[in-house]
Amino acid sequence: MRKVAITTDRFEDAAPWYAVRGLEPVALPCIRVVKAPEDALRSARLAAESADLLLITSPRTVRLLWHGRRMPPVPVAAVGEATAAAVEQAGGSVRHIGSAGLAQLAADLSRQLPLGRVVFPRAANADPAPLALVDSEGTEIVAFDVYRTVPTAPGPDPVDAVAFASPSAVEGWFLSRALDGLVVGAIGHTTAAALTGHRPVVVPDRPSHRALAEELARSLEVNT
Repeated sequence: MRKVAITTDRFEDAAPWYAVRGLEPVALPCIRVVKAPEDALRSARLAAESADLLLITSPRTVRLLWHGRRMPPVPVAAVGEATAAAVEQAGGSVRHIGSAGLAQLAADLSRQLPLGRVVFPRAANADPAPLALVDSEGTEIVAFDVYRTVPTAPGPDPVDAVAFASPSAVEGWFLSRALDGLVVGAIGHTTAAALTGHRPVVVPDRPSHRALAEELARSLEVNT
């Protein structure tokens, strides 16, 4: 059975998608998540109550802000299927689901300008560049840093492939390991861009571990 490194800190969420594809998921986390102080989380939740649109880019954001709580009844733009599912499970109302990361989601939303007050709870080290696509008169983007990711070196376990879900995980991997001889997958184009100089990179047509597992399984069959 071919082994795939799961580099997210949420192994239990991602691993089943790889196992069902006949791969053996191996926990090799390359990030550590540090949540913001409770007063910052409280401010983000309060701002969300009066937003015209919530911009949510990961299930982690939903868990941090609304674990055990119900999301406010405002429209949500979610960056992908997994994020949309987390929003719906928390009682939120998904208006738009992106298909290829924050940049594509911002491009989609730019066709609906103006957007009013957009509340964006995010990782502290998130790339702000895509937001320029929705920066217009009549749109106010209010961002809250609700967590930050810290790259960490993975263990030495042998694997045949590696699945990256964030640029921070890519950075963490390179703290102790190389990619020579591995099939490399990235959950979206933003993460793939962090793999500068390494080609090819398997990128699914939609940003989810389910889709990435499908593509990696297919690629590993080809490379067997």
